Amino acid sequence: MEPVIELVSTGDEVLTGLITDTNTGWLSQLLLEQGWQVRRRFTVGDRKADLVELFEQRSHQADIIIVNGGLGPTSDDVCAEAMANAAGVPLELNQHWLDIMQQKYASRNRTMPTSNQKQAMLPQGAELVDNSTGTACGFAIRHNRATFFFTPGVPSELKVMMNDEILPRMRAKLGQNGRSQVRRFFLFGLSESGLSDRLDNLTWPAGIALGYRANLPTIEMKLIIDTEDNEAIERAEAQLLAEVGTHLVARNEMNFTKTLGPALADKEVILFEEASGGRLTDTISTIISDFEGHYIAGLPDSAEDLARWLQKSARPLSLAIGAKGPQGIPIALNTHQACYAQTLQMHFRDSLAQRRLLAFAALDMLRRYLEEETVMVDYDIMPCSERFTTAVL
Repeated sequence: MEPVIELVSTGDEVLTGLITDTNTGWLSQLLLEQGWQVRRRFTVGDRKADLVELFEQRSHQADIIIVNGGLGPTSDDVCAEAMANAAGVPLELNQHWLDIMQQKYASRNRTMPTSNQKQAMLPQGAELVDNSTGTACGFAIRHNRATFFFTPGVPSELKVMMNDEILPRMRAKLGQNGRSQVRRFFLFGLSESGLSDRLDNLTWPAGIALGYRANLPTIEMKLIIDTEDNEAIERAEAQLLAEVGTHLVARNEMNFTKTLGPALADKEVILFEEASGGRLTDTISTIISDFEGHYIAGLPDSAEDLARWLQKSARPLSLAIGAKGPQGIPIALNTHQACYAQTLQMHFRDSLAQRRLLAFAALDMLRRYLEEETVMVDYDIMPCSERFTTAVL
């Protein structure tokens, strides 16, 4: 049976939307990567009575509860006290953690404020969970059915604690990993609604669910797997790729530095751009360091004209994003075999989104050429109005 895992984020600032809670999203993804799917998430303010009520209620329903925030030295940090109340035990001073905090302050030639002693007060019977980067230790405690893990709200501290301290404890309790897993596919050129139309009406094997996350310029497509039937898993992936494989740009991680970087390491790349406003140059600078980038006003505004201009102006390997014209914005790729050009129609009003899409489309043409795929394909979100290919001059 799959363990019931729940997350609790705390704090009035989170509850009221004054700060955006990114920690629970990160936690959910981290746990899914380990094979455990979070069942429920809760957000509670700083009222101790509300926390006590929630801890007591969920302790009968969940196997693992990870609580984030509320471990600081101020009066509104009440998670340790609330957990002690729920479990019916007193708070006790953890001398070991108090000594560590005092040493951390002394190493900076500072005296620890008296208020920080509160961070060493843990519920009786709790196990200290080390925080190597901050003063708020975590702790683990069993109450009724559930094992609670309390974590600091600072994202950098949370991430270190989860990876170094809590995941090993969870593996020891639940087994090396759960049954759930996720396969990620990064797609370019499709809209989220268009992708849903293609996939949601298909029949998927039992234990396979789909997940979508739009993050311009790509869409992250997930196969969320809750089955040990390897044949069904492979069948589901094959069905997915049969529908959207033309638009696949990466698996597992969207990182052009890893995928394009090695392929371009021994090549000279020259860039020209106008409508993308320097975005192509900015993007490729994160992938390779040795290239030429030029921003030029007055570039051609059609696919054929841009292709012919690029062939005359630069040696392969070169890319150009032209000026906006009546048919859209042309992009051209000049290679040792041919020069490929297409004009794309932009329907995004946001100029930054337009520049990001244009730069990514240019890099997608380059990626396709390097990986020996069809260089120009149809993008649903940027319809092509014209294409032009000419052989090497």
